Formats: sequence, structure tokens, C-alpha cells
Amino acid sequence: MGNESAHQIISRSIPGVPGGLTATAAMSAVLAIADRAGIMQRQPPRIIVEHLLPGLNKTSTNIAAVLSHVGYGTAAGVGYTAVTAPRARNAWTGATYGFVVWAAGYEGWLPLLGILPPAHRDAPGRALTMLAAHIVYGAVLGGTTGLQRPHTSPSA
Repeated sequence: MGNESAHQIISRSIPGVPGGLTATAAMSAVLAIADRAGIMQRQPPRIIVEHLLPGLNKTSTNIAAVLSHVGYGTAAGVGYTAVTAPRARNAWTGATYGFVVWAAGYEGWLPLLGILPPAHRDAPGRALTMLAAHIVYGAVLGGTTGLQRPHTSPSA
């Protein structure tokens, strides 16, 4: 990655868009299951929006929560493909990346901003659900972007 041009990094990052969208959908399925099981009272995307944009009505909050969740998941997908060589993209590196994203958020910036307590002090159901959802996100991200191998031209 040291001598790559901006164009090469951007080209390598493009699979992160559909990969991030697909992984966000998989993560959302985990969150929906947790909601139906009564494990979580409010999902973190909604809590984050309520904290950062107080005063929105319920409909606007719901829309903002969905858009921010999809946007964050897509951006994180682009981040993964920007820092991971195509041949290294797989469910394992993706799951590791998902764990790092979870740790940065739930032990880092979310508590720092006073939005949620650190994961180790949060409600066990939410903490474990969010960890599992991020691992699923990462595994799906790594798996789907790993299916897209760079095109190589036949040698002459």
C-alpha cells in the first residue's frame, strides 16, 4: 500500500460499497432478531440519532437512524477494502475488522461522547448483541468482497 496512487486505492475500495451494504443488511437481520427476542429496547443507531439530533419527531428519527446506519456500514465497507488487499479479503479478516469497528465504537467514541456506556458496563444483552452483529457484519463484508478478485490479464 506504500507506493499506491490515489486512483489505485480508490479502485481497490470500490467493492466496499456493495460489500458494506450487504454486510449492513446482515447486521440489521441480527438486530431485528434481537429486537423480536426482547434483548434490546432501542437499537444504537436510534440512540445515536436521538443524542446527536435531539428534537426530531419519531418519523424523522427513524429515517435518520436507518440512513446513518446504512451510511456508516457502507463507509466502513469502503474502509475495509481500502486497507485490505483483495487476496486478504475473507470472512476471517472481515470478522476481525468487524470486531475492531465494534471496539472503536462501543469502547471508544460512543462512551467518549456520552451516547452509550462502554460495552463492558452496558446491559449484557445489548453488549453481546452488538458484538455479535459486528462480527456478522465483518464476516459478510470480508466474504462478499473476497469473492471479487482483481482482473488479471493473460500473460503474453
